[in-house]
Amino acid sequence: MASSNVHLSRARFTRFKTKQPFEFGLPNVAAGISQKSDGSSSYLTRVSSLLRQQVLPRAASVKIVSDEIHLDVLPKPQWTRSFDRKRVLFLIPADALGDCVGMTMFLRAFLAAFPHCKIGLLNTGSASDIFASLKNIEIFQLFISANALKRFDFIIDLSEMDGWKDIATAPVDCEGVLCREFDVPPVPLPHKDVAKGNMLQIGILPMASSPLRTLPPEFVAKSIHALRDSAGATAKITVILNAYQGVKEAYKAALGEDIAQDDHIELVDGFKTIAELVSFIGNCNYVLVADSGPAHITKLAGIPGIGVYSSASSEVLHGRFRNIKAWQSDFRGDYCAAPCGLAKMHATEDGKIGCMGSLTVTKDKLVALPNRRDPALVQRTSTTDPVPCVKHLLTEFDRFEAFLHADFKKQITKA
Repeated sequence: MASSNVHLSRARFTRFKTKQPFEFGLPNVAAGISQKSDGSSSYLTRVSSLLRQQVLPRAASVKIVSDEIHLDVLPKPQWTRSFDRKRVLFLIPADALGDCVGMTMFLRAFLAAFPHCKIGLLNTGSASDIFASLKNIEIFQLFISANALKRFDFIIDLSEMDGWKDIATAPVDCEGVLCREFDVPPVPLPHKDVAKGNMLQIGILPMASSPLRTLPPEFVAKSIHALRDSAGATAKITVILNAYQGVKEAYKAALGEDIAQDDHIELVDGFKTIAELVSFIGNCNYVLVADSGPAHITKLAGIPGIGVYSSASSEVLHGRFRNIKAWQSDFRGDYCAAPCGLAKMHATEDGKIGCMGSLTVTKDKLVALPNRRDPALVQRTSTTDPVPCVKHLLTEFDRFEAFLHADFKKQITKA
């Protein structure tokens, strides 16, 4: 690319050198996506990546050249050009599963529009297994070599998409935004039919990365009983917890002994890789999900069910997808109303962590993301004392139960 047609990426990279061969892969990503050195003179990784933060500084054979590398990327006004028969490297701005599902659906559309384009993805991180569902792409999980970088005609920084800078307080429909900005039509919506005569597989995935979006255990237990009433002995119900969040055991206990001891209900602590999670969801006939990565993963195969939303807007997060129906908390309080847009807990100037409703402050008082972990707070707000908009889900459970019964009956009848 001519220098007049590029500018520097928002993302900052570390350039490092080593003469020793090396291999690296994240523990929750399928082993087949791990990366190896290729004898290049140097390599690049994101300054914020696990590789840079925890591995390179302690590797005796590695020389870190600079932490101030910005790549020459194609400006957004040129994203509408033709990319057919070109080689394009996309810089993935983060590895949150929901956002990466949206980017994956956009890339399906991009490949349909430019079938002879060769695509590489850099910084896919923990979402590498999501992107691996695409055909004929090259995944650079955490680093890229100088030799590999030379193969690409264009580099595109997807953090330049509209709304990305404010994603912590205002969710973005990544697929919809990117399809508009690249001027490519979205692909047809995927759809899964329920196979007649088979045991129904019902998946419940109630936990999110934030207590603002995790479903209360009591709400989940009542929902399990409601689904048992609707499905009877024709269904197997599997509840997927999350072993990485630190509250799994407390959440499991809060579901109650009757759930844990029911032979028709299986509690799974979590999956080792995202690929296993994607496979599980793809084999479900119906799901009940929190506002989390699994809710978005259902889009990949069109799995039906219900998504329960609290602080974030279901309309934005669903985009054009209607495979799961939305149930939105309609909490109204003195300091906030759902959906407020917060995706994570925030902190006040004096370090208190929460949301507007839990701290009884206005939004402008929440000045930053927390700079410390508070495991006790996370456990309490995830299990026994949810934030107001999440707790409100319990006050309206009778209405939700009717909604759940009606939707489940409609979906299974369609089969």
